[in-house]
Amino acid sequence: MVRETKGGVPAAESNTVLHAAPLFNDFVEERYLPFVQQNKRSWKVDRGNLQRHILPYLGGYRLSDITAETLQSWIDALSQSGLAHSTCVRQYWLAKYVMTCAIRWGYLPEDRMLKTPRSLSVSTEQSRSPVLLEYSELDRLLGILKKYPNWSSANAIYLMILTGASKSEILGLRWEDVDLARGVLTVTANFTGRQRLIPLSSEAQKFIQKLPRREGIPWLFFTSLGTHLTYITRDWYQIREEFGHPELRLQDLRHTFANVLVSMGVNREGLRTILGHYKPATLTFLSRQASSVKNGEVA
Repeated sequence: MVRETKGGVPAAESNTVLHAAPLFNDFVEERYLPFVQQNKRSWKVDRGNLQRHILPYLGGYRLSDITAETLQSWIDALSQSGLAHSTCVRQYWLAKYVMTCAIRWGYLPEDRMLKTPRSLSVSTEQSRSPVLLEYSELDRLLGILKKYPNWSSANAIYLMILTGASKSEILGLRWEDVDLARGVLTVTANFTGRQRLIPLSSEAQKFIQKLPRREGIPWLFFTSLGTHLTYITRDWYQIREEFGHPELRLQDLRHTFANVLVSMGVNREGLRTILGHYKPATLTFLSRQASSVKNGEVA
């Protein structure tokens, strides 16, 4: 079996020789996925991303026929489909990792095609202002989510709207993190490891009390098989299409929650206390929006 180095890059096979280049899809199914199943804890995430975002476009190419232009066209197609810039970046690095495996294992002679596409060199997120929902739109979105009470994903999104917490914070919640007596959730930031408290409104507390529970499962949100829910993108795409806003990102729900707080007079320090990590540029944007509304510049 192929050995993986400490840095996560697969080691070259002994006496590596250049094999005939297979189709990208065949290489993924026959070599890459069997390898990551044994060496990568998040291999199921890789498989899902490959099936949704990579194989439909690159799967029919032979590895040797994939060029930098091919990858650029693929990334452009992902961006035009409405995927967030950060999601496009993750898909590119996954495809690059797959092709790095192919190089290390003798299916490709070089990596000249793996030049970062120009559209990923500068984040397009900087030019995209947050989408802020009106109260009436929020009510309508919550109404749509209520139509799917048996979807853990819909329930997770509902709680995101009520708390302003991020997707990773909500999906990572265990019942031991819930303190209804104090009205708070305890979450741990992935990037710092620090814990913080998220205040719960009375509506959020009532919602949590109604969430389904299953013996032996510690997570608030879990799959039908009882495993930890980690992927909600597909359901979110369906929900936002029904909502009539296919461009809406989950992050925009957090921005909308922050905008509500700003409109209520919560200052920057208060926002950081409630929301944790939050980009200064976004805080500036929200403050300007609040000022515009106050001065009658925005309807």
